[in-house]
This record gives sequence, C-alpha cells and structure tokens, in this order.
Amino acid sequence: MADKDTLMKEFVDTEAAKTEDAVKDLERIEEEVVAEATMSTEFDDALGNEQAAAEAAETAFEFDQAKIGTAGIGEAL
Repeated sequence: MADKDTLMKEFVDTEAAKTEDAVKDLERIEEEVVAEATMSTEFDDALGNEQAAAEAAETAFEFDQAKIGTAGIGEAL
C-alpha cells in the first residue's frame, strides 16, 4: 500500500493535469468563438446589418479579452 505522501502527490499531479486540460479546452473555445464572431461581423457588415455586425464585433472583443485572463491562469500553473 502506498504511503500518504505518495498518494497525495499522485492526487495533486492528477488534479494539475486536469486543470491544464481544462485551460487548454477553454483557450480553444475562446479562439473558436472569436473566429466565428469575426466571421459574423464581416458577413453582417457585408449585408449592411450594422446592429448585428456591432454585436458580433463586441462578442469577438469580449472573448478576445477573456483569452488574456485564461492565459494568466495557464501561466500560473
């Protein structure tokens, strides 16, 4: 049977790996949302739908800003 310190280290390592995976997933999702919102901005702008283009641009900006926070989480690990 493994000792308490070994079990604790295994637990910490496992949780750290899960956290790293979650950060990578979040970064991927944020990038996908920014890309889709950017495409929507361009599409709506081309159609002359200024309100929808502005809303999509705002979404892209907000998720782009969120990526900065996510990057900070990743660096803290």
